[in-house]
Amino acid sequence: MLDRETLRKQRDFVSVYSRGESTGSKYIVILYKNNRFDYSRTSFVASKKVGNSVARNRARRLMRESYRAINCENNLKKGIDIIFVARNTIKPEVKMDDVKKSMIKGLNNLGLIK
Repeated sequence: MLDRETLRKQRDFVSVYSRGESTGSKYIVILYKNNRFDYSRTSFVASKKVGNSVARNRARRLMRESYRAINCENNLKKGIDIIFVARNTIKPEVKMDDVKKSMIKGLNNLGLIK
């Protein structure tokens, strides 16, 4: 069974990219848009500019784990679609705490942390 809190359809991605708001920080770019649900949907993206498949998967894992930690510590707003895009500054030596700080900064700039 698919997780309902994962952004999957191309039309949803296009909607967030074209009509959503965004902010950037050192390691990630965050795009978001309100949705019509009472829960939030997320997606973690790393392009080939980040590196080979090992580097892209590590970047996604770092972003996913940072998001989980932030979501447990703080109450994030519900009813939004969020896309986290890895920048090519995420290198293998970057630690999760650095990505987490970068993500918190971006979410605060957008006003998504209660």
